[in-house]
Amino acid sequence: MFKRSSPDDRRAAESRPQDGGPGFGVGVQVYVREHDIPSSDDWVGEPTGVIVAPGDRNLRNVYGPSDGLTTWTVSFFEPQHRRDGRGPYERAVIPASLLVAEEPFSD
Repeated sequence: MFKRSSPDDRRAAESRPQDGGPGFGVGVQVYVREHDIPSSDDWVGEPTGVIVAPGDRNLRNVYGPSDGLTTWTVSFFEPQHRRDGRGPYERAVIPASLLVAEEPFSD
């Protein structure tokens, strides 16, 4: 039969990221970094926000490593503009490869 893990083991496994970096999920505060090659789709600065939902193709890979197809819907803390002037946007679907998780606050 199956060996059941303790609640502490489950919490530790859930907090462990799959790809060696910080894990993403709804409620994680993030900032958006720019593409390696600048483009008009880049955001002005590095906008910050919180993940509010999986993105378009995310349903098949919510818990897996970033594969270039995984996206998240980010709600920005302040309305944001694209480098070419489009906007303002209050939320956007962002590839996981461009998201960086903020460090959690310690009390």
